[in-house]
Amino acid sequence: MDIRQLRYFLGIVEHGSLTRAAEVLRVAQPALSLHLKRLEEEFGCPLVHRTARGVVPTESGLRLAMRAGLLVEQMGSLKDEIRGLEAAPAGAAVIGIPTSLGPVLTVPLALAVRKRHPAIHLRVVEGLSGHMLEWVLSGSVDMALVFGSEHPPGLATRFIARERLGLVTTRDDKLAQGRREIDLARVLTLPLILPGQPHGVRSEVERAAHALGTEPDVIMEIDALDQIKALVAAGAGYTVLSERYARFGPEAANLVSIPIVAPEIERIISLAHAMDRPLSIAARAVHVLTIEHLNRLTTDGRWN
Repeated sequence: MDIRQLRYFLGIVEHGSLTRAAEVLRVAQPALSLHLKRLEEEFGCPLVHRTARGVVPTESGLRLAMRAGLLVEQMGSLKDEIRGLEAAPAGAAVIGIPTSLGPVLTVPLALAVRKRHPAIHLRVVEGLSGHMLEWVLSGSVDMALVFGSEHPPGLATRFIARERLGLVTTRDDKLAQGRREIDLARVLTLPLILPGQPHGVRSEVERAAHALGTEPDVIMEIDALDQIKALVAAGAGYTVLSERYARFGPEAANLVSIPIVAPEIERIISLAHAMDRPLSIAARAVHVLTIEHLNRLTTDGRWN
């Protein structure tokens, strides 16, 4: 028994005739008779009386018609309800955003969600990039922006952008005068202020250093990028950041980012969610808005 058979049965009862019901339902009469026969076989009793003037429901048929009418009505309202949810998403959605992406994403995304989907309760969790994967896999967030090209199994990722890292120092530093790029080997000898593991920048620097058979000279570990930039601006050392983040904030006017080469340190940014936990309607709506906004900030995978 399925919902289609119930609709056919209701049509037969409503019109009192197999012929008339077949015309209205646009079903061949033999096929409609077969559906009725199968329904009676499934219930093990006659559901209609066949008379010279048509068909009338038996007592069992009347009971079925009453219950079937409610079921068909509920199925119809369920469709409308689901379509309504898709059209006007509601509920909670949680996104993890690395600190370095917060300035370009958090406020615009919150405003877009508020304007387009006011019934969504958005929660933005900013933190070190190294925590994003852990939060996604544990279910602490619905989705998160993650760095790197290698991720643990069980993640669905959407490419957002790729970016190079550079050495960040003050504009009046002699090292920055007239320099357009700097070798990684030279960077690793400088007094660096970096976040600790598992921050994405620290992992990228460590990985590049190990490829050269050496270690970075880390004089301080600060798990806060704004404070690292403030320390660099004060002349306490150097750091490694994306040019995008180096040029943001009150210290940006006094800082310069020098591209690192030989080799370059490039990282990929993706939007990820767990494959074993499908996104809710609200989370899917936030996912779409996040991609829309980030696409406006990038061209061919590069930040504008």
